[in-house]
Amino acid sequence: MGVTAEKTRHEIDMHRQVAHMYRRRSQWAFARDFQDERNQVLMSLAPVGRAHAAVDLGCGTGITLELLLARYDQVAGLDVSQEMLEGFDRSGGSQGLVLVRGDMAHLPMASGGFDVVVCRSALHHMDDERGVLSEICRVLSPDGTLILGEPSNDNPLTRLARWWAKRGKGYGSIHTIDRAYTRWQLRELLHAAGLEVVREVRFGFIAYPLCDNPELVPILRWLPGSRALGAALRAVDRLLSAIPLVRMLSWYTMLQVRRRRS
Repeated sequence: MGVTAEKTRHEIDMHRQVAHMYRRRSQWAFARDFQDERNQVLMSLAPVGRAHAAVDLGCGTGITLELLLARYDQVAGLDVSQEMLEGFDRSGGSQGLVLVRGDMAHLPMASGGFDVVVCRSALHHMDDERGVLSEICRVLSPDGTLILGEPSNDNPLTRLARWWAKRGKGYGSIHTIDRAYTRWQLRELLHAAGLEVVREVRFGFIAYPLCDNPELVPILRWLPGSRALGAALRAVDRLLSAIPLVRMLSWYTMLQVRRRRS
């Protein structure tokens, strides 16, 4: 088996395991609520108006596809894993939706074809992150918007926590490539691809490790009233995100991005 074929097979196997992990995670209401709030904040960075073509890159089981379908006439979802794509629930209606199996580093899409590109928590798993961003810039229309969500690595405590999590049994079999970015690392990557940041939103402080990763930090799984506790933690996080000196310590960052102006 060639190197490229082996890499693709390994990525598909990894995504299959991740798909199972997402399904397990969704059984807890506090985890679903956390994801819903993060997605709503992410979508607040997207332009409004139905006359747009949007694509969700690394769409997985379609966490944000329904939100895009509610906003835009034409929506595409791309993922390397067929199992991920098959996990999308079409029962809510999917008119105007196209699902595509493909590689984010070699997008099977026309140049300038999308007004909105969403890339949520996918870039840090990519082998060729620079190539992925260059492809995003290529398919983005001249006045288009990229909505990018990625783990943040500005806080020494979150760096320590991630180091600890990576030592866990089975972590490497799922997260074969797993990065987090400092504010400047992410901007550097975007600039090299011909992109620039318009707006930044920081997200996730106390609630992030407890609600986003119930497998790694299972505290809320065993406590009564876990959904109410999760809501309280998210409320605290919203307050922390409004404090200038604190917001840079978040676990997650969301960016509204455009083509770099000359």
